[in-house]
Amino acid sequence: MAMVGDVQSVLRSPERLAALRRTALMDSQVEEAFDRFTRLACRFLHTPIALVSLLGEGRHFCKSSLGLPEPWLSQRELPLTHSICKYTVAGGAALIIDDVREEPELRDSPAVKEMGVRAYAGIPLVASGQALGTFCVVDTVPRHWTQDEVGILRDLAAGVMTELELRATRQLDLDVKARDEFLSIAAHELRTPLTPLKLQLETLRRSVVAAGLGDSKVMHHLERSAAQVQRLAQLVERLLDVSRVATGRLGLLLEEVDLALLATEVTDRFREEAESVGSQLKVHPHSPIRGVWDQLRLEQVLSSLISNAIKYGAGRPIDVFVEGDAEVARLCVKDRGIGLAREDTRRIFERFERAVSQRRYGGLGLGLYVARQIVEAHGGSIVVRSQLGQGSTFTVFLPTRAAPRQLSEPREEPAASAH
Repeated sequence: MAMVGDVQSVLRSPERLAALRRTALMDSQVEEAFDRFTRLACRFLHTPIALVSLLGEGRHFCKSSLGLPEPWLSQRELPLTHSICKYTVAGGAALIIDDVREEPELRDSPAVKEMGVRAYAGIPLVASGQALGTFCVVDTVPRHWTQDEVGILRDLAAGVMTELELRATRQLDLDVKARDEFLSIAAHELRTPLTPLKLQLETLRRSVVAAGLGDSKVMHHLERSAAQVQRLAQLVERLLDVSRVATGRLGLLLEEVDLALLATEVTDRFREEAESVGSQLKVHPHSPIRGVWDQLRLEQVLSSLISNAIKYGAGRPIDVFVEGDAEVARLCVKDRGIGLAREDTRRIFERFERAVSQRRYGGLGLGLYVARQIVEAHGGSIVVRSQLGQGSTFTVFLPTRAAPRQLSEPREEPAASAH
């Protein structure tokens, strides 16, 4: 049996407590889904008490409590001093006791003296890899638990664990939905003042020049302000794209596009930025590569890939390749920078995921996520080959006649150009 120190350590585990919070079951109402299991346990095992218990850092909450004596039945909670289930959670395995009075750690427990507990059989309830509580039966007389009885208890506990996982999944879905709604609302609210602010800064710059007040310091501050507004506009657009993806509103406006020409134009926009960090940016277009795609969305994908290459390219050359045939177009952006570890090459395409220090490299971790969603919406795919210290190559494959995954609401025009 786990020692007291071990019990406290397990109960206070941040990972376990986080998993418990995800179920949103602590202090929740009585539910038939859980009471059904305690009734079956008492009926099949012939015990007066059965509990579905969840243990917090300093609490023993009874989600279902059939036969528990008062005042604990009404309170639906036990003091930890009265809890035998805490040892089941701490041990992470079934705890089967024929007579608790024969256990040195339990013979003087209030569970024995005040609740009359004599025999106990408990199974840990594991969800998200953590023991969150127990499913147990209690008898008020000593008894020998047979293997069949323990097997029945395990089977019923498995049903309880399924319910716990369902609650955790349901709560996660609710949390994600709430987050997506918040992102959408926040991004729209932020987006509203950006366009007039950008226009006001441009008007101010022109007025300064027209008045002959083009002081270098003033112009420098205006340029920096305009650059920050542009950066904010880009971040807001990425947040909006995340909300569009989450709600199925990443609409595509399909038209015939020359991918080679598009790559050349987008690359030219980044040339000055690349040179400012010492990188030579070259595009290697094939003969015209035509297909039916959303031009603005593909500009967004290419801009994100080139921007990343400049940011993580360590001032080394960057190459953009475009080639293809009548069926598939291929777009590659290759840098020779810091590269990625093998385990990071998958998760960098997820929301808010980053493979580098956020302090050293800014951003929200959304660019590649949005790029992947755009490419997949065209029926294509995006992959990365990388090695630490030797750079990364991102390759986009696009069918020339896109079979879009979703064509829903028309795309909203951005408040400010992405680049």
